[in-house]
Amino acid sequence: MDPTASIHQVAILDAHATIAAGVRALVAAEPDFEVQGVFQSVSELKSKFELTIPHVLIMDLQLGDESVTSEIRELSYRHPELPILVFTLLDSRTYVHDAIAFGALGFLSKASTHQQLIEALHAVIKGKHFFGAELGASVVNIDDEAIPVNLLSRRELDVLKRLALGFSPKEIGFELGLSDKTIHAHKNTIRQKLGLRRQSDIIRAAFSAGVVNVRDLVG
Repeated sequence: MDPTASIHQVAILDAHATIAAGVRALVAAEPDFEVQGVFQSVSELKSKFELTIPHVLIMDLQLGDESVTSEIRELSYRHPELPILVFTLLDSRTYVHDAIAFGALGFLSKASTHQQLIEALHAVIKGKHFFGAELGASVVNIDDEAIPVNLLSRRELDVLKRLALGFSPKEIGFELGLSDKTIHAHKNTIRQKLGLRRQSDIIRAAFSAGVVNVRDLVG
């Protein structure tokens, strides 16, 4: 796949047929883009990827019952050269952080203009992050409210890493030579210090601390 090619192949993953058709028309109208295909499910997309990989993927976060963030993670791992632009109505800060943490390069609201979509495509193809201005100043920079991981001790960072990777307190305790009770205490301290509640929060904190990356999470 050559990102410097004059015509960039674009794949669109969106379960909403009407919206997907509109995105296809907008992209196809640009002289330097060509729509490789429009897909309504990840399984359809993967079947196409067995034959050819596009220069960029535009994808929604609302795909029925499919776990889209895990799919972003897998696609980023298996095709690290593939830029992913999330194009969705789910434009809260949490969704932005989750998508970028799992490997997407850009995040754009479906309320964006045609020009913003094209600008985003050009940016991610060049390997640059892109956030739509309509998301607001609070999410334009993914590090604008960085998680204060500097509050954690070395041991707490060790525990954070393993929690992000999905290890149970018992497994972490066995690996680190500590009791389950001690690991639970570290877990509670980490959550309190960083204000974490969900597993996705733990993953983002581990990314912020630099103790895990996408390849770690995919395994």
